[in-house]
Amino acid sequence: MGLPAGYEEQIEEYCEKHEAMLLRSLGTGTQGTVFTAKNPRHPSVYAVKFHLRQIAYDREVGVYVRLQDLDVSEVCGHNVPELLGYDDELLVIEMSTVKPPFCLDFGGAYLDQPPDYTPEVWRDWREEKSDDFEENWPAVEQILDEFRWMGIHIADVNPGNIRF
Repeated sequence: MGLPAGYEEQIEEYCEKHEAMLLRSLGTGTQGTVFTAKNPRHPSVYAVKFHLRQIAYDREVGVYVRLQDLDVSEVCGHNVPELLGYDDELLVIEMSTVKPPFCLDFGGAYLDQPPDYTPEVWRDWREEKSDDFEENWPAVEQILDEFRWMGIHIADVNPGNIRF
């Protein structure tokens, strides 16, 4: 399996430490790379996300722990992955897989306070996201409001991580 540059050692160490076998790539983004995997600890196939940056890992783990503490498995009818485990040493998160409609990828989220953007940046952000989601934008705004109610401020919103 061709591994994304920079992740080879981390992935090999994770697979050895957790007796895991990676099955297929689900994608690589700015915050990490995701695979489906299986191992003896999990009865079914799960998703595993590898991070290279501590800050993105910390944010995403924080969001998943918050969702777990609140017993959240869906937001406005959109499935949310369940936290199955994480490895602070290897910057790896294990989570359940979900099918659309879903909300996922919280590496760009902030807990308890939104990012410190200027009003102009927020205006441009809303315009761009409205264009990205087209007729689904009002539903996305409702989803984002629900996450904000939980203290989760999602800045990285795109049709790949909020799917209808």
